[in-house]
Parts: sequence; structure tokens; C-alpha cells
Amino acid sequence: MMQPGMREMQELNMNTSMKDVIAWYEKKTESIIGKYGPGPRVHFHTGLVEPDATPAPNIDGLNRQLVQSQENLLLEAARFWNAESHLCGTVLDVGCGLGGSSIFLAQEYEAHVHALTNVPGHIPWISHFVDQAGVADRVEPILGDACAVPGEQVYDSVMAIESSCYLDRADWFRHLVERVQQGGRVFIADCFALSDEVREPFDRYWLTRIGTVEEYTSTAEEEGFKMDGLLDLTSRTARFWELSTLYSRRLLGSQVPEREAERLRRSIRWQTQLLGMWNNGKIMCALLRLVLS
Repeated sequence: MMQPGMREMQELNMNTSMKDVIAWYEKKTESIIGKYGPGPRVHFHTGLVEPDATPAPNIDGLNRQLVQSQENLLLEAARFWNAESHLCGTVLDVGCGLGGSSIFLAQEYEAHVHALTNVPGHIPWISHFVDQAGVADRVEPILGDACAVPGEQVYDSVMAIESSCYLDRADWFRHLVERVQQGGRVFIADCFALSDEVREPFDRYWLTRIGTVEEYTSTAEEEGFKMDGLLDLTSRTARFWELSTLYSRRLLGSQVPEREAERLRRSIRWQTQLLGMWNNGKIMCALLRLVLS
């Protein structure tokens, strides 16, 4: 059984690109908690929204809708990934954000989770939310690189929710071969490019390296992983961006500092563009299942 607490490790050796990502997330932490909090299960990923859902009339109501939509995505992922069988052991949660998905697995499936983040400022927040949720004996925050995970733990399963798009997939899958048990699973929820024209704007805004399903599949197969299933959620997640944009517009309509107002205006422009890509078949939002054969 894992012991609670953060693993000790030496300073990470990361390239400038990843340092930019870390700095970006450090700056966004407050706004993430404001929009998707209060916790303890705070998520920073897309959510499932029903086509006939009516947007709430105020910011607090939109907050609740957004959070519930993210929980709904986790529930759908858990069903597709057969969490009762495959996410109830020792799990590595790659790019865990503020720990929401790790807490979800610990509470709903009694998993023992290593909540991996490369953002130093997120470790205290994860620990806080884990304590608040009462799962400190099941969730251990870890500061580290997804392609060089600290420690020697070999995992039953690995989960990456909208984090694999930041990674060099070849390096990542090569490393996972050493850290996943034979017959173990890798579960991915992410966005995938269906058109080359989305790559530059998507990567520029999120600081990612968006890939295609074909690239994921071929790269994983080179390391011994086999694609075991794909669930396309694109149409069921599109309205998340409508609610998210509306949240930003309503927040912009309140009294916010000019710096925050400029951030919100930029976010609205991007999310409007992103929704167009979503609806025009240029981006896929999907769940993947892979098994180490």
C-alpha cells in the first residue's frame, strides 16, 4: 500500500518548451479554481453537455454546469475504460492537474493513485484537496516528468486526461513499457487533429503538440501497446465550449481588472475559434484504450 506524501526527487531536467507549459499553468491556477472549483474534485478538461441543456442564467450556475459536465465525462470514461476492473488497483494519473481525476478514482473505485504533475505550485493544492476529500491514504502527489516518472513503481494502469497532447509520444510510450505491468492498460482522453490547419492555432494557445489517432496508434504499437478501443465524444462535448465561452463573457461583464479582462477576451476569441473547429470536423475529442500485449 502506498504511503501518503510527495516523493523526493532531484530538480527536473526539462526543455524550454515544457518550462513554458509549467509557467503557463502556474499562472492559470487561480483562474482554474475560480472557474472549476471549489473542489475537492477540481478538473481542467472538457466535459459532456447534453444537446438540450439550458445555460444557467448566472456565473455560479454556469460554474456548477461546467463542473458537472466534467464529472459526466469522467463517468463516461470510467464506463468505457471498465474502471471497476482496470482502474481499481495502482494507477498513475499523468498530468493530474489539481488532482480531481485522482480523487475521483480513489473515491469511486478505491484505487491507489500516484497523481503526477510537473507544476510545482500544484503539489500543495493537490495535497489540500486530497486531504479535504479524505483520501490521503490513496492519493500520493508526485512532482515529475511523465517520460521519466520518479520511483520504481510498476502500475496496473496509466490514465492521461488531456495531458498526453503535451508529451513526446514516442518517449512517453517507450517509458511506459517499463512502468506498466504486462497486460496493463493505458487510458487516454484527449483532442486529436483531423486537419493539419488546426495544429498551429491549437498548439500555440495551449502550448501543446496535438497529434492524430493514427500517430498515437502507430507510436504505441512500436513499443508493444495495442489499441483496444476508441470512443468519439466530439459531438457530446461541443456545447462545453459554448458554456465555457458564456462563462467568460459573463465574467467579463462584471468588474474585473484590465489584465484579467484582456485574458478573458483572448480566451473568448480562442474558444469561439475552437468551437468552430469542433463543429466543422477538424478536431476529434475521444477516449482511447490501449493494452500492453
